[in-house]
Amino acid sequence: MGKYSTLAHRLLFEIAVNHDYRCATMYPQHKLLDANALPGADGVTNPHSDPINYHQVVIGSDVWIGCAAMILNGVRVGNGAIIGAGSVVAKDVPPYAIVVGNPARIIKYRFDAETIAALQRIKWWNWPEEQIVEAAPLLYGDIQQFIDAFDVPQPIEEPDEIMETINDLREKNYHISYFIPDFEIEPSAAVWPRVVYTFLNTYHAEDRAALIMAIPPHDQCGDCLNIILNAIAEHGEQAPLILTHETNGDLPFSIPALRASSDYITTREHISSLAVDYASDTNVRIRYGLDQGTLLFPSLK
Repeated sequence: MGKYSTLAHRLLFEIAVNHDYRCATMYPQHKLLDANALPGADGVTNPHSDPINYHQVVIGSDVWIGCAAMILNGVRVGNGAIIGAGSVVAKDVPPYAIVVGNPARIIKYRFDAETIAALQRIKWWNWPEEQIVEAAPLLYGDIQQFIDAFDVPQPIEEPDEIMETINDLREKNYHISYFIPDFEIEPSAAVWPRVVYTFLNTYHAEDRAALIMAIPPHDQCGDCLNIILNAIAEHGEQAPLILTHETNGDLPFSIPALRASSDYITTREHISSLAVDYASDTNVRIRYGLDQGTLLFPSLK
């Protein structure tokens, strides 16, 4: 979830409760079969961890969700959106859209396309709190005056080395998954080990797939890197491409690299909300590190 959003009471977020209607039966598999017998389960006992279920809902900043709304798994709610009371949201909600009903449908947008684009550039919710307080009279005033005051030309983002690497790989038809690992979390509870191991078990050296990880300085994550290096070594020459780039600036990731990638893989950590925000005006697909199968790493065939 982003910042400065307003959530009413009796909200329901439905996570990982889908049934595969494409099979002869939709009756839960774990009721009939041992977990080890489930197709592709590899011993997974969680009945909701199959590759038809999304395990995440992404809510942007400055979002208003009315009471008794239901949001289904895999939905991404854009910045500034409004979800009417009692709505059932089964599909993504664009930034600044107003949706109502069951299933929720767009009835209008809060502003015209030009104003929405300006607000997406300004991203006032990422300002320091004191700056937001200072700007409050304009935040609650005329929208055009706010735009005129703060939609100033932004410095052009200079391509960094990792962005150039990503661009080179994409020219060779590589699928790029960008990931900010949650190294600050104990590995047994973190998302990153699963992402790394799943990537290594999904692809091979001949596949045009690359996992790009934004990491802190090595002296802050040496133990985690050793685990990753050992996992790569176990796969030997068959290991798919995993690259890291070190971050030292205000953000623990590269905005140009993120925007140049095919996918962005989120974790449970708040930095994922910020990265999703910066990817919102691109074609980068958002995936969740605890999803299964092709929901996490797509087939390249």
